[in-house]
Amino acid sequence: MLGYPHEAKDVTKDILFEKFPTYEVLGAWSRGEDAEWPPFDDDDEDDEILQRPRLRFDIGQTVVCRVGPDPVTGWAPGKVVQLWYREPSWPANSWAPYKIELDDGRNIFAPGDVDQIIRQA
Repeated sequence: MLGYPHEAKDVTKDILFEKFPTYEVLGAWSRGEDAEWPPFDDDDEDDEILQRPRLRFDIGQTVVCRVGPDPVTGWAPGKVVQLWYREPSWPANSWAPYKIELDDGRNIFAPGDVDQIIRQA
């Protein structure tokens, strides 16, 4: 189902081609392949970032992160290297608040901005 903010008499081929998936995308879908639609738009990401909650830590700030089950020894020190991290394989609009480089060289992400996961060093 498609909806356009136009009366039917005002819809042109140009409007349809602008909003409808391309032949390449439709072909990929018909073959059962993944194809991104609608295309990724950097402006959309900027708008989405503005709507996210403010985070407690900034890039470069030292933190300790929960990396194991033990409440005392299950923590590792590191540094925030990225805000609003995401993996390409994650569903759309799925983000982790922080990407952290641990002092031992590993890179991890914090799935939430709470003291049980990440706290000030």
